[in-house]
Amino acid sequence: MIKDKIKKYFHSASIPLTEKQADLFALYYTLINENNDDNDLTRIKGEEQFIIKHFLDSVYICKFVELPESIVDIGTGAGFPGIPLKIMNPSLKLILAEQRKRRCDFLSLALEELGLEGVEIYPHKVTDKSFFDIDAVITRALEDAPQTLSRVGHFLPKGGQVILLKGPDADEDISALSEDDKSLFELEKDISYNLLDTDFKRRILVFKKISDSFKKQYKIMKVDRDTHGIPIISPDNSTFKTLKRIISGDGLKKIELVAVPGKKIIKDFFYKKKERCQRIILPDEYSETEEGFEKILTEFEKKGALYIIKRSLFNELDIGFQGPLLIADMPSIEKWDGTLHDGCNPLIPFQDPLNVGAAVRSAVAFGIKKIILTIDAANPYHYKSIRASSGAVFDVDFLRAPRLSEISEFLKSESFRVFALDKKGVMLNQIDFPDKFIVIPGIEGTGLPENLKGDTVSIPMVDDIESLNATVSLSIFMYQWFISKK
Repeated sequence: MIKDKIKKYFHSASIPLTEKQADLFALYYTLINENNDDNDLTRIKGEEQFIIKHFLDSVYICKFVELPESIVDIGTGAGFPGIPLKIMNPSLKLILAEQRKRRCDFLSLALEELGLEGVEIYPHKVTDKSFFDIDAVITRALEDAPQTLSRVGHFLPKGGQVILLKGPDADEDISALSEDDKSLFELEKDISYNLLDTDFKRRILVFKKISDSFKKQYKIMKVDRDTHGIPIISPDNSTFKTLKRIISGDGLKKIELVAVPGKKIIKDFFYKKKERCQRIILPDEYSETEEGFEKILTEFEKKGALYIIKRSLFNELDIGFQGPLLIADMPSIEKWDGTLHDGCNPLIPFQDPLNVGAAVRSAVAFGIKKIILTIDAANPYHYKSIRASSGAVFDVDFLRAPRLSEISEFLKSESFRVFALDKKGVMLNQIDFPDKFIVIPGIEGTGLPENLKGDTVSIPMVDDIESLNATVSLSIFMYQWFISKK
């Protein structure tokens, strides 16, 4: 019986084998023989040769190498060495990569008949567009080492292994390694051995990844494989409609959601205000090369909150970049009750979200934590403001005040001072800053209302320039106040 021969050869190799494992190997052998003619699974004839050159050759490495928790077997064919390793190590997470359809059909049959769980089939060629969340790669006599290393370096984590089961003449593999290969991997083990007492010589090369380099691509898959995220391919998609409303700015108040743009700002927001995060949107074929951000994407993917949007739809958003977008709950903006906190209190009337964002970025840089916005100023949580502020809008509290044309009487009734920036005012370097005050920058075009110019401040500059940009003027003023406290 084939089972008895399997047990005999495993015993001769000093490889422990349970009855259940022997049964699985025997069934696997039968399945291959029954389906060989239709699927071109193996050319090895004879039970003894099959057991030695397929089963033992696949698992012999366990004598020399401690298997990691997860492996992708590239070019697995009929399932070697992956399926034998899975039989010997039931907890192993295994991906069988095989691009030939007939062999994939057999692999599906074999996994079902053998009852093996925790095994996936990847029915494609592994390329730089492939990604697997695994600890190691294994191949058996598939190709030269440099070819394998170049195909797997982008998805293997630092410390990940590439295990190559080779013939005895593997010196050429080592000598063919390029400088790029050597910057990514180091040869950790090089072991030669014979299978049992035969003249069948084998060699194991184990490479360890030493680089932090990383790349994962997110794309809308057309066939055969799940997308890493929920695809958005129609303009009628509800998430796409919501995103368009947020980007336009029209829906900010009604739906109370914001679009946080770009990796750096998203990371800062995620770690500070994780509870506000809802969804992440990626353009189709987006590539991620930073493991830290990839962990965030994986977290959203696991909870069904990662979306991949068709490129043509992403371009309709007209946001000026192709990076990720985070949809999050918008922080509230309270009505200003007229009170001030200590120090400088900017009152910003800018209607351009870019100017609002730039002013907020400067204010935060100079230690300001509360900013007053006129009712007609741009929403600070417009995506353009968020980008211009580099996320600083999430580090301050905003208060809404009346329009400048309506605010003068309210300001005059209070005891605090109000500085207005105007070319005809007192020079900035002559100002003695009180403990608390408001500063109002100029407005491009129309300028400040006359009734707000009572306590005006001017920034020195050459006569040839009529005025500074209002945001720049405000930043200079806040800087002067900041250094005056030192």
